[in-house]
Amino acid sequence: MATMEYTLKNLNSNLFLHTSDTELSKFCAEVFLLGKKYPEIYQRIEADQDTRAKLKKQLRQLDRQYISNQTPDFPGLDYDISNLSPEELDLKTGRPRMMPELVFLFTCLRGYYGSVTDRYICDRLLDSMTLYVVFGNLNLKMPAPTTILENINCLSRDTRDLILKCQLEDIMNSGLDDFTYVLFDSTAVNASSCWPTDAGIAYRLLNRVYVYGKKLEDFGISSIQKFYLLDWLKQLKQLLFKINNTHGTKKCSKKKKIMPLYQDFLKTAHKAYEYLVRIFELRSVDIKDIDLCPSLMLQLKKVHGHMEDDLRTISRVLYYTEDRIFNDVVLLSAEKILSLSDVTAAFINKGQRNPVIGYKPQLAQSGNGFVTGMLLEQGNTSDSASLFPLAHLHADNTGVIPAFISADDGYSSGPGRGECLVFGVKDVCLSGSKGKKITPEELWTSEEYISGRRKRSAIESLMFTLKYVFEFGQLRRRGLENTRAEMTEEIIAYNFRRKILLQEQLQKEKAEGQIKKSA
Repeated sequence: MATMEYTLKNLNSNLFLHTSDTELSKFCAEVFLLGKKYPEIYQRIEADQDTRAKLKKQLRQLDRQYISNQTPDFPGLDYDISNLSPEELDLKTGRPRMMPELVFLFTCLRGYYGSVTDRYICDRLLDSMTLYVVFGNLNLKMPAPTTILENINCLSRDTRDLILKCQLEDIMNSGLDDFTYVLFDSTAVNASSCWPTDAGIAYRLLNRVYVYGKKLEDFGISSIQKFYLLDWLKQLKQLLFKINNTHGTKKCSKKKKIMPLYQDFLKTAHKAYEYLVRIFELRSVDIKDIDLCPSLMLQLKKVHGHMEDDLRTISRVLYYTEDRIFNDVVLLSAEKILSLSDVTAAFINKGQRNPVIGYKPQLAQSGNGFVTGMLLEQGNTSDSASLFPLAHLHADNTGVIPAFISADDGYSSGPGRGECLVFGVKDVCLSGSKGKKITPEELWTSEEYISGRRKRSAIESLMFTLKYVFEFGQLRRRGLENTRAEMTEEIIAYNFRRKILLQEQLQKEKAEGQIKKSA
């Protein structure tokens, strides 16, 4: 059988001179339309890029001054820049920078796809006819994934919040929602971390200090000597495997079987820890005396700081692990180390669901299904304490004080309900026995409140869509601020898709109405 041969044509001679009618093309069109309506978005993005560029320039200037100080200056060419702050620096013409319009587009696409550096996502972006036409018309090439990532990571929290506010204002101006009706709910999401065990945390911390120690060679400092350390780490790994795979029997409980293993594990871990502390103290003296340019010194201090933090954490982990195994003293989850990769992740046990290590975002959804606000704090935050803050955030983002709030029993709070009413909310409908206690009887039995409790389940559909379509339930980034940024981008992408869906439904209803009139 003969194989089909084809030749790709350039943009000007391509049969498809416009983007195809796909969801991605409609999504990109909405992104560019929002940027056109609200140019302040591009201004803020450009200001964020300038801030990042000035910080980089300051570091380059300090490096240049350090090098110049190694040799005598020429007479009359003295120029002290050591005290210049980033705000005082002027940016000159340099390498071409990614356009704010493209930074905005890729920020929204990261929320749409979940990533811009994942191999599969990169292939989808490169193969997209929509993006091919966009960049072809701009006479540009698709930037490298690292370039895209560096530019969209410039965006500050204030800029992302501005994008969400502009988006919600545009939705209201389009007549798709008036934001007077709002539903509240929370959910548990998994952090980018594995499930913790005390022994596993201790082993990985010790191993990480050793890895950081090897990086000291890059700065001209002797790394951590192996001595018996590699043997100890190997023994800890073997003991950790045995601990994780130990099961109890009728004749012997799991605790009895596991105690000798933990005894050997802790004994070896203490040896490794004490050795690492001695070496760290010696290397700290070398670091104080080393002479490096500012950029390298900054990197060295980061490595040194990570080692110091991990060694302090190891001591704490070994202490409460020993107390738990041999003295039956169990600490609260908030007092333990739950993740090495994301120290702000917490133990979230929500209702009858399986507990997770992660975060508990609070979401506000409008009557027509748009997300109008998200609260995200560290730890297992209480729903009841979030009732009024979430109402205030909804009003701040939309410019509309909601007339009706519907939330489940977890948000039941007398003070919170009172604050909402004083704020200007007309009705606060809370479900469950707790909500019934703090709601006047005549309101609880009214048709409006009964309908509000029935409609509350609509937000469960939002949670499902966010968690399983936009990967809201499994985070890629780590740390509270990075997690908040990831969730905000996914919310913005969701709102765009929701807007497209409602617009298509309205157009379909309008067309059907015209057909009926003509008939």
